[in-house]
Parts: sequence; structure tokens; C-alpha cells
Amino acid sequence: MHAASPVDESTITAEGHELLRSELDLLRTEGRREMSERLREARADAPIDDNPALFEAFQEQAQLERRISLLEGHLAAARVAQPVGNGVAGIGSLIRLRDLEADEVVRYTLVGAIEADPGQGRVSVDAPVGRALLDATSGEVVEVACPGATRRFAVLSVETPSPSRRKAA
Repeated sequence: MHAASPVDESTITAEGHELLRSELDLLRTEGRREMSERLREARADAPIDDNPALFEAFQEQAQLERRISLLEGHLAAARVAQPVGNGVAGIGSLIRLRDLEADEVVRYTLVGAIEADPGQGRVSVDAPVGRALLDATSGEVVEVACPGATRRFAVLSVETPSPSRRKAA
């Protein structure tokens, strides 16, 4: 086993950082522009004191601003993880596994908690599977404690993202 690099809730992949920054830029520009238009239209439709559309638009504006604030906080605190390389699984690694009980091959990308999306195969290193895979190498068998059972996975390969795929910040 290799020593794990420090991972905390602000650790993120370069790709995840870029995705969050793009979402933030879109919300600050298009999102706010569209919201301003909706508010203007709702104000014109009815008096302010009896205007459900305006109230709804204000609620949506508050949600938009909360999302913007959340993204700003995540990006301000973010620490972009450097790929471990050398066939050792770390944040950003694409890992191909064989589920030994189901005899199925699965693929996961290890990511920080704020960019996890299990439906897209983006598994947080804070999740049980992610913790078990952190620092794994090809050929190892890892065990994951799940409710009611322990699952075993054979690590088939660990790939590190190539720097050419990442955009410069």
C-alpha cells in the first residue's frame, strides 16, 4: 500500500474544478440575466402586493443566489488534487474493477466529495467504495463494507488522466 495524499472535503479534480467554475460563470451571467427578465415581467403583470408570480420569481432568485454562493465557497476553498500516477488510485483516477460477487466489470472515477455523481460513475473518496479504492493498484482485491454484506472488487486497472485533457486555469 502507498501513503495516501491528504484528502479533505475541499479536494477536487482539475476537471471538477473547471466544471464548477463553468457553472458559476453561467449562473452569474445567463442565470442572473434570465432571472432579471423574469422579475421584470412578473412586476409588470400584477400589483406587487398581490402577485404570486413575483413571489415565485423572488424564491427562484434566492435559490440562484444560494447556488452561486455555494459554488463561490467551494471554489475558494478548493484544493485541486494532483493525480497520483504510477498506477496508484487517487482523486481523478479512472479505475476498472471486477465485482467478484456479481462477476461484472465496473468503471469508477475517484473524485472529491463536492463533485461526486455515483450515477455517472464519479465516486467520492469519502464514500465506502471510494475509501476502499484510494491507493489501490492493479491486481489488488479490495473489500467494501456495505449494509448487510462485504463486497469484494478486483482492481483490473488504474488510469491517471492525461494533463493534455485538462484546461489551464
